[in-house]
Amino acid sequence: MKQNVLDMMKYKNRILLLFTIFVCFSCVAQTKIERQHRIKKSQFPTNAIETLTANSSDIKRVKYYQEIDTTQKTFTAKFKKSRLFYEMDFTTTGVFKSASFKIQAVDIPEDSYLKMSNYLSNNFENVKVQKMLQVYLMQTGQRVEKVIKNTFQNLMIPNMNYKLLVRGKLNKKKTDIEILFDASGNFIDQKELLPPNYDRILY
Repeated sequence: MKQNVLDMMKYKNRILLLFTIFVCFSCVAQTKIERQHRIKKSQFPTNAIETLTANSSDIKRVKYYQEIDTTQKTFTAKFKKSRLFYEMDFTTTGVFKSASFKIQAVDIPEDSYLKMSNYLSNNFENVKVQKMLQVYLMQTGQRVEKVIKNTFQNLMIPNMNYKLLVRGKLNKKKTDIEILFDASGNFIDQKELLPPNYDRILY
């Protein structure tokens, strides 16, 4: 009789453990909203591909993504060119938005980097920079070809920007934030990112 009771308790404990695991996975699945996911070339706007191919030679490892944040949807092409990793962003209709390439802290002028570092330390707790980009935004009166050319030449020009993807505590909550600074390191704008899709491939 005692053995039967023990067997029943073990059985119930196993059921409880399986139920707990299931609930945990269900919660993760419900709260993990994809922010950026890989898509097929055929799902990418046709005119965006035309812009990419017409203005980009000797590019390798092209990958296509769709990114969703709290306000908009963006299509992004990522590729390698001359040892650097580049990105081009487009609207849902394939209109060119910006071009950028991945950088490290040593690539940023000291004064600009100091301003950005001060902003992070003054506004976040336990902040960690996950990614840095040197960005060339499409502006009124500019030609797409010129913006892309500036990007590939890695020009340090006044109207370029820096984009930092950081994770830190904001209002006592751990949050992923995308922050935009101007070429001098002055704060421009920031937005909170949706929880990331951990299956995505980031360069």
